[in-house]
Amino acid sequence: MTKKRKSTEQRQRPSRNNTARARVKNRWEIANRNQALDTIRGLAIVLMIVDHAADLLLSIPISLSSVRIITRLSMPLFCVLMGYFLHRAPRLPGKRFGQVLLASIIVNLAYYSLRGQLEILASLLVSYLVFLICRSWFVSCTPLAFAFVWDPTVAIFDYSVFVVVSCVAQGVVLRQFGTRTATLTGLSLLVATFAVSPPTQYVLFFVLPATLIIAWAAKHPDWNLTMLNGIGRYPLSAYVIQYYVLIAIHLSVSTAP
Repeated sequence: MTKKRKSTEQRQRPSRNNTARARVKNRWEIANRNQALDTIRGLAIVLMIVDHAADLLLSIPISLSSVRIITRLSMPLFCVLMGYFLHRAPRLPGKRFGQVLLASIIVNLAYYSLRGQLEILASLLVSYLVFLICRSWFVSCTPLAFAFVWDPTVAIFDYSVFVVVSCVAQGVVLRQFGTRTATLTGLSLLVATFAVSPPTQYVLFFVLPATLIIAWAAKHPDWNLTMLNGIGRYPLSAYVIQYYVLIAIHLSVSTAP
């Protein structure tokens, strides 16, 4: 009995050690996260939820006079944050690419059936692929928004791939070259609004503000708002869940007698 007990304890010990290491690692990762950037990411999610609710539940169009002009900020925040962290990746971000791919498939199964287009996660996925191909040359994609009129994806994607890639590249510029250079490229993308038609045009109004917000958050890592911070830690999960909840409400309302 004693030998059996010792053998069982020896088998359980590595499992307990692995669990303890996982807990320590998780605490270390949480302690070393930039809380402010998580909070900004959470803000982007909340703005996106408001935008989707205004669209799916209230049928409010995107215009300069509607609440959805304010929620345009969410898209540049997502894109610039994505580029900011892409540049920091020490190796090919295969795991994150897989997560974006899975989330894109899940969301677009519903979105494409409603709108006949692929929504922004698909555009972000293409941006990932462009980054993996270009790597250090990806910053040269920042002016791509100026070529909007030649973008063949406009009819397929809810957000022009050229514009999304430009915004993601803006995040890489911010991380690699700093706030001053990113301010100049952000101003150039403001000029690109003359080359882009509405409603995609409105997104470019907010690229520079999004860049400056993220630059500020990067310098104040301990600042956070608890609720937004919690949402920002799991952006893809929150994004997928809110989509299906809002679509379920939309379908139940539209089919009600």
